[in-house]
Amino acid sequence: MIILAVLAARAVRAVLRLFNKGATTLPGRVALFFKYDILTCLSQSVRIICVTGTNGKTTTCALIEHALKSAGKSCFVNKSGANMLTGVTTAFLENCSLFGRCRRDFAVLECDENSLPLIARYLDAEVLTVTNIFRDQLDRYGEVTHTLGAIRNSAENMPSALLVLNADCPLTNTLSALGNTCTTFGVNADFGDIDISEARYCPLCSAELVYTSRVFAHLGNYRCIRCGYFRGNADFEASGVQLTGDSGSRFLLNGKPFQTALGGVYNVYNVVCAAAVLNSLGIGAEALGTFSGAFGRLETFTNGNNTVLLMLVKNPVGFSSCISYAAELDGARDVIIALNDNPADGRDVSWIWDSDIDALGRIDGRFYTFGTRASDMTLRLKYNGFEVAETLDGDNTDLILRLLGSSERDFLILANYTAMMKIRKALRRNFGGKEFWE
Repeated sequence: MIILAVLAARAVRAVLRLFNKGATTLPGRVALFFKYDILTCLSQSVRIICVTGTNGKTTTCALIEHALKSAGKSCFVNKSGANMLTGVTTAFLENCSLFGRCRRDFAVLECDENSLPLIARYLDAEVLTVTNIFRDQLDRYGEVTHTLGAIRNSAENMPSALLVLNADCPLTNTLSALGNTCTTFGVNADFGDIDISEARYCPLCSAELVYTSRVFAHLGNYRCIRCGYFRGNADFEASGVQLTGDSGSRFLLNGKPFQTALGGVYNVYNVVCAAAVLNSLGIGAEALGTFSGAFGRLETFTNGNNTVLLMLVKNPVGFSSCISYAAELDGARDVIIALNDNPADGRDVSWIWDSDIDALGRIDGRFYTFGTRASDMTLRLKYNGFEVAETLDGDNTDLILRLLGSSERDFLILANYTAMMKIRKALRRNFGGKEFWE
């Protein structure tokens, strides 16, 4: 049955690639039809690292993959962001023999938080990494406590997995009480009096948490004065963080100087998280400094007229963080904010009202909105006093290409998931670059 399932999946993949389609989930769906537990068979004899959490999954996976390959290890990752059961299964199918034996030493898997409990039924991870927990797609994930519960159930189904946890996230850090071996990571920094709009209460006793320092959102050095729950010392920690705009950031990683080309403090977390995972595998973190970015996340496209920086934003914390990072970049640039409400995005776009967008005022440029919910984003901007030069309703990316072609200015595009994927396809087609699955 395994051979039949693999052959069927390969046939589907060949047809899809013939028509220049990604083939990131359908082959897995076909294989699962023939053998519902095929992932158990495919995942034997391979060391598995699962990465889950709200923000940072794709970049963290790409960092780990980059370092493993730099160390001469064979590995694969579900690059396309197809992070549910069908996508994970497809990734294994692309890297196995006809008999279902994986040809790589390591599998680095981005796992959707809601899908992780199902994925955890069929594979035994060596490492389970949780980047953070924020509100995201409330119509699909529910509140943060639901997401935490789903990840906890998955970890309980992987009792032998090392848990790599964000010590700065009071929700994530509760998982250290499970029976798994744990290692933690964090950022020792204080970026001021940042508003906490979610997870401000102790996850153990519901008292309000007290912070001695904050990095962003509810990440920081916290303590509960009622039950005593507190952050503690992180095993891997960035300190002395200097955000250098276009140049990325510099910091001390467990006391040793480190520099990354990735901008924004959220990427400092991704790097430190990846370093903690690599250490558990006996691999150094030096190669992480040469990583330049994952698709759709700080990805740059250039043609004769413009340089376009593309950033994925999909929830309040991510949107606020990306805007803060963009506001520190050098030079003038126009801004396109793209908002869709397709199923993969979540139908509820009310999260844009929970985002802090004031930092847009520090960007020297005009503002445009795009997407199936462009009018909602235009209204959001106007409520904060920002004038929108043009609202590009719908999902016709030719409108964006026409806008780029008529201007000699650089652009920043902030887009949620399906908008990013469609815009990236248009940019790649016209400016050059890799396909998203490559």
